[in-house]
Amino acid sequence: MRRLFILFCLSLLFNMTQAQLPVPEYQKGQAILSGRIANYNPNDNLTFKIGAPNIVMGTAETLYPTVETNGSFKINIPLYHDTQIRMIIGNADLVILLSPGKETNVSINLSNPQGKQFVFSGQYATINNEWCQPELITKIPPVYSNGDLLDSIAGISANEFKKRCINQYKRYVMHNNAQLQFCEDTRTLANLSCAFDCLENLQATHYCLQTAYQKKKNITREQAFAAFLDVHLPDDFYNYLKDFPVNHPLALYCYNYRNAVMDLYDTHKDPLAYEKNLLKNAPLTKEEQTLIHQYETAFKTGIPFQQGNELMALNVKYAKEADQFRWESFSKAKERLSNIMQDSTSLIVDYVRALYMRSSLYNLKPLTTSQEIMASEITNPIFLGIIQDMNQQMQPRQKTTTKKFAVCKAPQVPEKELLTALIARHKGKVQFIDFWATWCGGCRQIIKEYEPLKKEIGEDKVAFIYLTGPSSIKSTWDILIQDISGEHYWLNKEQWGYLWSHFQMTGLPMYLIIDKKGNITKQFTHVTAKELKKLLELEVNK
Repeated sequence: MRRLFILFCLSLLFNMTQAQLPVPEYQKGQAILSGRIANYNPNDNLTFKIGAPNIVMGTAETLYPTVETNGSFKINIPLYHDTQIRMIIGNADLVILLSPGKETNVSINLSNPQGKQFVFSGQYATINNEWCQPELITKIPPVYSNGDLLDSIAGISANEFKKRCINQYKRYVMHNNAQLQFCEDTRTLANLSCAFDCLENLQATHYCLQTAYQKKKNITREQAFAAFLDVHLPDDFYNYLKDFPVNHPLALYCYNYRNAVMDLYDTHKDPLAYEKNLLKNAPLTKEEQTLIHQYETAFKTGIPFQQGNELMALNVKYAKEADQFRWESFSKAKERLSNIMQDSTSLIVDYVRALYMRSSLYNLKPLTTSQEIMASEITNPIFLGIIQDMNQQMQPRQKTTTKKFAVCKAPQVPEKELLTALIARHKGKVQFIDFWATWCGGCRQIIKEYEPLKKEIGEDKVAFIYLTGPSSIKSTWDILIQDISGEHYWLNKEQWGYLWSHFQMTGLPMYLIIDKKGNITKQFTHVTAKELKKLLELEVNK
C-alpha cells in the first residue's frame, strides 16, 4: 500500500513537472492567432492591432488583422520564439502567449465584464485565460506618467523611491502567489511581468524624481534637466538586481523583458557624455565645436535648444566616433552587470551584449567588427538566433517591392518658399506631410500604423508626402522608403533647418494636413490612425 502511495505521489509530481513551461528556445516561425469578435460592426472603426515583439531590437512590429463582416479573423504573427504578443482591441490592452507553428483561438466579447471578454482555446489556453482575470496582477504602471504618483515622490531620495518600488513589487508577488486558483505557470509569468515593470521604474529613478520636481515647481522640462544635472544615484543603487528574476529561465516568455535593460545601469550617467566625446575625438569644424558648446550651455542653463536637428546630423557625419562611444559604453555596462550578478554569462549580461547590435540592425546594416566580437560572447540561443537571422537579412540582396513610392527632388527655390512650392505640386488635393528621420523609432512605427489609411481613403484623394533631412542615414533611407508608398524628399541642411525653425520643432515626428486650397489646417505630433482618418476624410469631403 505504501509503495502504491509513493508511486501515486511520483505520478502527480511527474504530471506537475510536465505541465510546467519549458525554457523557451529559438524557433523562428509564424504563430497563428484566430478568433471571432461578437457583435462586430465594420462601421464602428474598431481599433484592432497586434504587437509582435523582437526582444533584441526592443520593439514590436505592428500588425493589423483583417476582420471579416461576421467578426472572424485569422493572422500569422512572425516570432523568433514562444513569447507574449500584445493585442489592443477597443479599450482592451492585453498580452497573449503564442508559439511559432501553433494556433491560438480567442472569442472576444468586449461588452462582457473584465475577465469574461476573452476566452482562449488552443496553445497556452489555460495561461491566456487566467491572465485576463482581474484577481491576477500582471502590470505595474510607469511612475513618470502618473501625476498622482509624481506628487507623492516629489522631494524624496533615490533610495526611498527604490524602497517604495520594491515594496510594491513584493506586495504584488505575495498577492499573486496566494491566487491558488491559477496554475503555477500563470502566477510565475505574472510575477515576472511585474518584476520587469518594476525594473522600468527603478531604472527611471533619476527621471521620475526629476519629473516630480518639474511638476511641483511648475517649470519646463529643460529647467528640470538643468536642476538635476549634478544629481547622481548612490554607488550601490543597482545592487537590487541580485534580488530580481532577471535571469529566470522563463523570463523571455514575457513581452516586457526588454524593461530589464532600459538603460546601462550607470549611477553617474552624464547626459552630455556623447557631446564631450565628439569634442575630444571627432575632427570637428569650428562651426561644429561652437554648435556643441552652445548645446552644452543651453542644457546646463535650462534653455530650449533650437538646433537639435543640426546636432543629430553630427551622429551621421561622425559615425566612426559614435560607434567607438557605443562600444565603450556597452563594454562598461557589461562589466558593471557582470560584477553585480557575479556571472558574466547570465541572461541579463547577454542581453546587454545583444542590445549593442541594435545600431547596425536598426539602420539595416551588417554588424561591424566590434559588434561581431561582442556577439561571439553571447551564449543565449534566442539572442544569437535573432542576431544571426537579422544580420543575414542585412547582407546585400535584390529587394522586390510592390509599393508605389517616388523619390522626388526638392524644388529649387529659397528655403522660405520651399513648403509653398511643395504644396503647389498637389494643389486641389488634400495632402498629408510627414516630417521624420530614419533614427526616429516613433516615426517609423507610426508610418506603419498610418499605412493602411492609404487604401482606406485612397491615394487618389490624399497625397502622402515624406520629408527628412541630413540627420537620417541615406543608405537606410533608400531601403526604408521602398516600403512606404508616397513621395519622398531628402532635404539639405538649409532646407531642413529652415522648416525645423519655422515650425518650432523640438523633436520628431511632426505632421501637417493641407486642404485642397493649399492651406495648413492642422499641425500635430501624433494622433491615432482612426483620428487621422477622420481628419483627412473631413478635408476630402469639403
